[in-house]
Amino acid sequence: MAEQTVVNARDEILAAVKAGRRAEPAPARYALPTWTIDPVGQFAARARATAADVHEIARVDDAPEAIWSILTKKNAARSVHIPEVSEASALPWQRAPGLSVMRERPSGSDSAVSFANFGIAETGTLVFCSGERSPSAWHYLPGLEFVVMRRALILPRLETVIDTLAERGSIPATVNLVTGPSRTADIEQTIERGAHGPRELCILIAG
Repeated sequence: MAEQTVVNARDEILAAVKAGRRAEPAPARYALPTWTIDPVGQFAARARATAADVHEIARVDDAPEAIWSILTKKNAARSVHIPEVSEASALPWQRAPGLSVMRERPSGSDSAVSFANFGIAETGTLVFCSGERSPSAWHYLPGLEFVVMRRALILPRLETVIDTLAERGSIPATVNLVTGPSRTADIEQTIERGAHGPRELCILIAG
């Protein structure tokens, strides 16, 4: 009997709370300020501020020669690692005859090439969406990552990227946001590069 009384009292309280609730209109969506800055110039400036190396090339197909030139100036191994399924595999690598294209996963002493899905001008951030042609793990493995960033895909803000993905109707399983080379100051507040990803990041803005 006592248990029944408690149940009835609870039901009465919940019913009173429900009856007292008012229907509130959904809050208006926050309107971001109008973007007035050149997104490409802002992206390049912000990326350089994070210690990324930024170059501009006329066309996407110019990437192999630019990569060969950068590796030569660094006196680094003239080889890059690219998954066979990657969009980067279709680049005209024959234009850089001194450059070897490797298919196995890179190590921390290797270079790799990838394409960014978007760039965020506000922060100089690269956006990588996971998919059949873009394995996420590769962004954490090489010591130096070359990223081809199409000029037309540099958008003002993260919110713009999210809206664009929503409009396409295909939200990826994973979205990686990369701002500059990997670094950490967990140990004695000393900056260490390459803790969780590439020690060096080279962005090629194409178009």
